[in-house]
Amino acid sequence: MVGLPRMYVRQLSYLGLFTVMSIILILIANKQNVIYLDDYLPVNFTPSFFQPASDIYIVDISIGNCMKLGGKSEKCGVPDDNHGALGNLYQSGGWVKIDKDLMMDNSWVKRKFFSYKKVKNEALRGRIQKPESELASEEKSKRAAIKNTKSDNGDHRVLVDIAISNPLKDSKFEGNEKLQIPEAVLKDFHSNRVFNDNDHESLVAAQAMKQKGEKTEALTVDKDKSASKKINELNIKLEQEQKEEEKSKNIKESQEKADKANTPPQKQEGDVSADFEEEVSKNVPPKNEEVVEYKEAEGAENDSGKANDKKEKRKMESSRFDLDILYTIPTKEQLNEKGWYYKSNGIWVKYGLSSNKNVITGFDILFGDDCVEPRPNWKLIKTPILDIGGVSGLEAYVTVRKGPRIDYKKKEYQPTLKINPDGKFKILQVADLHFSTGVGKCLDPVPAESKKGCKADPRTLEFLEKVLDIEKPDLVVLTGDQIFGQASPDAETSIFKALNPFIKRKIPFAVTLGNHDDEGSLIRAEVMSLSSNLPFSFASLGPEEVAGVGNYVLTVQGPKSKNPALSLYFLDSHSYSQNPKVTPGYDWLKESQLKWLEQLHNSLKKDISSYSHIHLSMGFFHIPLPEFRKLDQPYIGEQREGITAPRYNTGARSIFGRIGVSVISTGHDHCNDYCLQDVENKESSNENKMWLCYGGGSGLGGYGGYGGYIRRMRTFEIDTNNGDIKSWKRAENEPENDFDQQILVSGGNVVNF
Repeated sequence: MVGLPRMYVRQLSYLGLFTVMSIILILIANKQNVIYLDDYLPVNFTPSFFQPASDIYIVDISIGNCMKLGGKSEKCGVPDDNHGALGNLYQSGGWVKIDKDLMMDNSWVKRKFFSYKKVKNEALRGRIQKPESELASEEKSKRAAIKNTKSDNGDHRVLVDIAISNPLKDSKFEGNEKLQIPEAVLKDFHSNRVFNDNDHESLVAAQAMKQKGEKTEALTVDKDKSASKKINELNIKLEQEQKEEEKSKNIKESQEKADKANTPPQKQEGDVSADFEEEVSKNVPPKNEEVVEYKEAEGAENDSGKANDKKEKRKMESSRFDLDILYTIPTKEQLNEKGWYYKSNGIWVKYGLSSNKNVITGFDILFGDDCVEPRPNWKLIKTPILDIGGVSGLEAYVTVRKGPRIDYKKKEYQPTLKINPDGKFKILQVADLHFSTGVGKCLDPVPAESKKGCKADPRTLEFLEKVLDIEKPDLVVLTGDQIFGQASPDAETSIFKALNPFIKRKIPFAVTLGNHDDEGSLIRAEVMSLSSNLPFSFASLGPEEVAGVGNYVLTVQGPKSKNPALSLYFLDSHSYSQNPKVTPGYDWLKESQLKWLEQLHNSLKKDISSYSHIHLSMGFFHIPLPEFRKLDQPYIGEQREGITAPRYNTGARSIFGRIGVSVISTGHDHCNDYCLQDVENKESSNENKMWLCYGGGSGLGGYGGYGGYIRRMRTFEIDTNNGDIKSWKRAENEPENDFDQQILVSGGNVVNF
């Protein structure tokens, strides 16, 4: 076969390189919204890395009122479709209401809602999907409205930041009493300010007036000097560079003169290193840079007047960095030029370009000054919305998502559950946290005198975080009643507080639901969905055909293989009996759950048999089984209150024993914390032993009492090398000391009591 001439090969290689570079440039242009490849290529054809920062943008916000009688309507408190930026967007966007009354039902007559206007990328480009019945004149006006949202370079203006006024803090800035511009807005407005001599003179004059007690007009002080820091650093760097150039020049000239005269070079004026050496030779510490006296070189003219002038000049140049930075308070027009606009209720928003990777793509509302935002790409604005008229202590706070939605099921946020190299795996069980919206009320704290001024959730969090730092568990299992629904008018706020300690420590956690979790603002499926869609959550809604929400299994891989060394079964124990007249009390595990449990175990058998060591299994849920009442059997721990297990027994205990579960642990009864050894078929060859354990109530927001019960948590340590399961507890009064240590399983078998 005849080869191509070298010239053609070279030209083809150039063409190939040009083509590759062109494709890369086109992809980058698509990412920056300069061009739109989706107009020419199939959907999702472009690699995700080169997709725009987001396909959904936000262009406006609103807080609207509506009468309480119509508060159930979807349009209650939402602006009209034609209202706000870009007008009516039809199928390409529109107003989205956050369905949370900002007033927390504090008014008898009205409700208030926060709404934001989201748009698709196509709407920013003028390609609004609208019904064919709309008139051409409306399309013309729409294009005009869109044109007004474009920047000079063709990009589009969308929300990129938000700030909220704090009247007590912001009004203290001189000249800011009326506008009450948030400090964050002031800092952003002055972030690109260049410090010059005119500014310096203004600051000197203003500071002199301040020292005399005179009021400076339209000026404020940047207390932490964060904005001035960048300015000063640039000035210092420039000054140092000028010094170095002058120093080098002087040394060079001195060296040339010395060479000509065949004499050693003289120390030059301003030679800091020479001054330093002279000071050291006299055994005197070098003076502060502001007051260093620069001596004339030996033999040079000793003009005291010039020296004093230079020293004074040096002092002046140094002292400029010691001035408080005083900012002029901008007008609304000046802020608008920078992209900042005032909306209402103390809220300021900033418009920027849609190509900004940190554009705002989501809003949410949380309540109470102890609220937290556990989602990593969300930012909580820690100043409440003003003039809402809600419940004191439950003010509304805005939280925003910047950039695209993150998939928390990626490995970064959901690491593989695996036994540690030493063969061990530690599980912390946290039962009955009972968090509220707001700080919550302490119920039956110990000691009793600590009830005065006691805040339930902060105190519970302090206990929980201490135990987490002591135990450093590999997995946390929450066995229900994470929130106290009756005290959770915003369940999302309560759930975030309960799960944040694990998320910020990057500890995997699993969740089951209790009877109080769905008594707040969210139904059972919503509570589990929210809990499962968070970083490091291994919770799952479970199969729809199985009764309840949150039936799932987790397997923990062996230290040197992917085979399951440990199986953890989680079930929904439901809430209250559905037929209280016939069977009062609490609900029970259903037949569909037990059948699913056996089928699930059978599907895992093959992988379990492949594990080289002893496989272990445990079960977790909220309401205890009826067998927890069999107190004529041996147990370790305390039984301080009655066992509120279901009155109807579906035989779940036997099913668990059949699939090899050796330990079950529950919550629900706060003041019981025992582990009971239950034995079935005691006199037969099919004897089955199992430990039935309580985790013990951990939250101050739930009841205590019963003889001064102290809140506690239970730890399980699994040793797969020996097939062991050990357990102990820690109490709030002395979390550093564990107690009731016991070996539950050894060699894969339940230990005889």
